[in-house]
Amino acid sequence: MFAGIFFAAFIPEIIESTSNVFFVVPYIFANIFLIVVAITYRFPLIGSRRKMRHDVTIAQPHTGALPVRDVQKDLAEKNEMFQMMVDISSSGFWTFDAATGKVYWSQKAVALLKADPAKVDDSFDFLKSHILESDWMHFRDALNTSMEQGENFSLNVTLLQKSSKEHRIQISGNVQKSDEGRPLRIIGAINECAEQATSEKQDYYVYRDPLTGVYNRKFFLEKLKIDVDVTLERPDYVFAVALLDIDSFGAINTSYSINVGDSLLRIVADRIKSQCRPSDTIARIGPDVFAIVLHDIQSGDYDADVLPLVRKIHNAVKMPVQIEGRDIYISVSMAVALNRDVDCVEDVMANATSSLREMKKSVNHGGIQFFSGGIREKAMRLYKLEFEIRRAIQAQEFVLMYQPIIDISNGNRIAGFEALVRWRQSEQGYISPAEFIPIAEETGLIIPMGALILRMACKQAKQWVDLGYENIQVAVNFSAKQFAMDSMLDDIKKVLLETNLNPRNLKLEITEYTAVCEAEKTIEIMKALSSMGLQISIDDFGTGYSSLSYLKRFPIHTLKMDKSFVDHVAEDEEDAAFARMVIGIAKSLNLDLIAEGVEQEDQLNFLRNEGCRLIQGFYFSKPLPPDLALGYLKEHYEPALEMTQE
Repeated sequence: MFAGIFFAAFIPEIIESTSNVFFVVPYIFANIFLIVVAITYRFPLIGSRRKMRHDVTIAQPHTGALPVRDVQKDLAEKNEMFQMMVDISSSGFWTFDAATGKVYWSQKAVALLKADPAKVDDSFDFLKSHILESDWMHFRDALNTSMEQGENFSLNVTLLQKSSKEHRIQISGNVQKSDEGRPLRIIGAINECAEQATSEKQDYYVYRDPLTGVYNRKFFLEKLKIDVDVTLERPDYVFAVALLDIDSFGAINTSYSINVGDSLLRIVADRIKSQCRPSDTIARIGPDVFAIVLHDIQSGDYDADVLPLVRKIHNAVKMPVQIEGRDIYISVSMAVALNRDVDCVEDVMANATSSLREMKKSVNHGGIQFFSGGIREKAMRLYKLEFEIRRAIQAQEFVLMYQPIIDISNGNRIAGFEALVRWRQSEQGYISPAEFIPIAEETGLIIPMGALILRMACKQAKQWVDLGYENIQVAVNFSAKQFAMDSMLDDIKKVLLETNLNPRNLKLEITEYTAVCEAEKTIEIMKALSSMGLQISIDDFGTGYSSLSYLKRFPIHTLKMDKSFVDHVAEDEEDAAFARMVIGIAKSLNLDLIAEGVEQEDQLNFLRNEGCRLIQGFYFSKPLPPDLALGYLKEHYEPALEMTQE
């Protein structure tokens, strides 16, 4: 339309500028056409409206009466919505009403304050009881200044947690004023300090066990130190340490796989966390050992507070575990020690560890044991003895005695010696092996001790061989831990090379129990030892109840009948029958048999009559030091005696 008007305005100029009517007529029709198109576009015909969109429906206005609004319900819904927004927020919120003096704390605020939701009140006393006194004074001053001057504030405070490391939070407040400028209320927030969050993220990898996600030994000991310090300030403060050990965890790894073992550890850690209180500290302090600090036991009564919690943890952990489609049944041993009468971390750990050790050695493993004074005294002796054993190995206080093995079929000539270790301590003199060998076995010290004994025995045997006793043979006991070492064969070869001893002069003794534990592996090791020229003896035969089928497969040379079956062979028919059976087994397998612990003549006569020719015991000689053993050797050695070979 505007274009038509524009063109029409210039008609006079066009008429004046041309004398030809044919130029004017088309111009006039063009303007008319433009005007018609414009009017049609602005006001479309009714028929053309059918082409307009009808897929959008516009609600018609309600012609009836409007519904009545429930103002109270609307208000309640808005309050509920506000409460939900507050609860799901990552910040904690609080409000202070100036008119009533009441304070509201959100659930998140309570959690950030590490507080018990059941003890929340509607005053600032709640905050005062959870932060340091100096920080409370700063907060109070900031609050008063904000109410008087209408200023917002923000400050960092430290939580009052005597049983944990320092934890800081940020508290801020904004003032809401009336139209007259008077403070109506303060709306505040509580958040983790930025530096606190960054620090905790860094500490996660420093203080966490990477496999299970619980704390590691380093953090556990630091946490325990804080509780011990609190005890020194507050004598009424009671806490407990619980150690949880997975029984036979190594067997699980061996039977299945390391991956299954790792999965089991994660499941155990998760089960412990699910049963402990949020304030308790859980850590993995060993390959299969978890530790728990049960903080702030209210009454100090383990029957009322500790025992139910420990039982709940124990029952949850020992439930069958399903991993990779298989059910795995586990047993766990728990030891618990309270902080009574202790003033350092070492004492608390010694109490708990000694209880766990005592239980693992007894038939009660797989249960729960609380520390008692008798256990502590025994544990202290064991710890001291363990330390002394380590020192004795370094100081070479262990010496060897040699007990002769006599061939009664050859004029009571000597067939060899058994090397027996003794501890010659400077203060107490000789200490019986019964006192230190079990501790050495338990702590693993038997491995360095055994290596020392083997070297000493080989060196002594070489000296006797060089003196002309070429056929003398020295037997050395090997423990189960030594026998299980992958490096055992190489270690023996190394000692033989160092001492230049012929392997035929050395005999290795292992117990029947050690032999049958992993029979297939034992057979392979025995074959390797035998191929080196070493002789092998099964010690304490008759106590392990080994299968005769395995015994036939063992490449061994000698059986040693345990002393317990020799003691009463002369007067007890059952012992006599058993001794005859063992002698018969040795003969049928073409093995030598040594009867241990022979002390009386009637015992000797019985064994001689039954065909047992090798005797060891006090009847002939006690264990002798090297110089006296050499004298005995001079008197009873038979140069023409041939050693039994395989």
